[in-house]
Parts: sequence; structure tokens; C-alpha cells
Amino acid sequence: MENNPVVSVAVITYNMERYLPQLLDSILKQKVNFSYEIVVDDDCSPDRSREILLDYQKRYPDIFVISQKEKNEGGSKNMYGVLRRCRGKYISILEGDDWWEDENKMQYQYDFMESHPEYIGMYCNSWCELSTKETIQKVRRDIQEPMIFSYPDFMSYHFFDRLPNSTDTAFFRNIFKTGKEEELDVFYKAHPMVWDQSLALILYGKGKVYVDSKIVSHHRTIVEEGGTNYQSQYAKRDNKVSDAKMYAAHEEYMEHVLHKNCTKFYKVRGMLFAEAFWIYLKSKKEEDKIKMLEIWNQRDKKWPLVYYACVWGLGTIKRKVIKLFR
Repeated sequence: MENNPVVSVAVITYNMERYLPQLLDSILKQKVNFSYEIVVDDDCSPDRSREILLDYQKRYPDIFVISQKEKNEGGSKNMYGVLRRCRGKYISILEGDDWWEDENKMQYQYDFMESHPEYIGMYCNSWCELSTKETIQKVRRDIQEPMIFSYPDFMSYHFFDRLPNSTDTAFFRNIFKTGKEEELDVFYKAHPMVWDQSLALILYGKGKVYVDSKIVSHHRTIVEEGGTNYQSQYAKRDNKVSDAKMYAAHEEYMEHVLHKNCTKFYKVRGMLFAEAFWIYLKSKKEEDKIKMLEIWNQRDKKWPLVYYACVWGLGTIKRKVIKLFR
């Protein structure tokens, strides 16, 4: 095995035997002038993922570093463990159902980062695959010219505006190799499955992120009726409680680790509580009351919840009055 890989490709997979060979081959096809390792963790998949990974490791023993969970931990803890094992100067990420289209993707990003020490990382653009049954895709972000993201961008109310791009295009300096646990554990503490926003926040705390318009990968964002992938499952659930918990963890991280003001960010959690509060007042259902109280108890800082519940209510009254006098 190469003793000093320059780049570590962090890969997690769960129940992705259908896509895994395509993902791994897209890494192995990369044309680079540096050494790299592929650090993979299978999260106790019930399918043939383990068998596929072991076959690749047998064929490429100097490249693959594989570990396999004996019980499922969830995407965030799984990826965090992989990132902690990465030895390279840089980390590039690729998840179980995505793949790189551009065979020069890593070299392109490596060259940029080597010549731009002012950035903690860079993302490129990607195609979003929207269906497993036919070719339906769109460009992830409409980028006419390079963009630069930093901590203030995380204050945005809309989640997509907080993210540089999809994580399959991420390439950043390895802050996980020697970073302190308390400076990084928001990655898995915020949400058991969703970690792209936590990664962005951690990076912004270290520096600026450059976003290039070059399309380098395919990102599957498939939501289908009866779909078993996470995004299909997420789309049909009520996620207010888990999302609010994630944003509460982000607030704690901003205030106590980064020591930064995050007042504008309170709106995200506040609006989730406001929705839960007014739903309960209307329905009077016990299950809606439980959801509201769970969000209320997630953090001691309550004033954003009260404030945005009032804003929500006043907005509703205003709309009814306007409708009445039309």
C-alpha cells in the first residue's frame, strides 16, 4: 500500500450493489500524477456490496482501504469514520450511488488547490439524475462564473443556498486527520443521515470554499414512489423534528466552537417550530403536540421559537384579512 497518499477518496455505501461498480470504476479511471487511496466503509449492507468491495480490494490492494460494519450506524457516523481514516493531504468524497463523469476531476481540483492556498476546499458542478427508469437530468447549480462561499452564506434560510454544491464534487484540505473531536463531531451529532450541511459549516469555520462551474460528476437525487433510497424515504416523512435538531446542533457549534454570531440562522429552527406549533393548535392531536414539544425542548434558547411562531401567526392573519377585503 502507498505509504503517503496525496489524496484520499472517501466512499460510503449501503445497499448499493446496483451502482457500486460504476462508482468505483469512475475513481479508478481518474488520470492523475499523484498517489491516492480509496477509503471505503460498507454500513452492514444486506446486499452484495461487501462481496463487490472485497473483489476490488483483491484486484487493487495498494489502493483500497476497506472496513465493514457489523451493524448499521447510519450515513453520518459511517462517513465520519471514513474521513477520520483518510491519510491524504486532500479528501475527495463520493457516495454509494454517485459517479464521476470527468476522468480529470481529481487532477483538476488538485492543481487548483495547490495553487490557491487561500481556500480550504473547492466544489465543482454536477448533473442531477432524477430517475432510474429514464434519462432525466439537470445541472445541479446554474453557475455562470465561479462562486465563493464562506461562513455568512450559512445564515441563509434556504438550505440549498448554504451549500457550495453536492458532496460528490467536494475536494478539500484534510482537516479530519488531526482535528479535535469537539471541533468536528457536529458532523454526526447533528443528524444521523444528513451531513452535507454540517460538512459545509465545518469548512466555512476554517476558510473560504471555491465553487467552479466545471461539470465533473453525476449525483442521483431520485425521489420515486415506493423508492427504497434515502431521498425517496425522506420525501414522504415529516422531518420537522429531526431537521430542527440538526439546526439546533449547528447553532451550538457556531456559538460554542466557532464563537460566531448566528442570530440570522435562528430563523431556520424558529420557522420549523412555528409550523409545528400552528399545526398543533389547529389539529389538537397528541402526535402533533409531541412533535411541537420535541422541537421546543431541543435547545435552551427559546426566544427564536416564540418570535417566529408570532411572525407565522401574524402572517396568517394578514393573509386572511387581505382575502376578506378582496
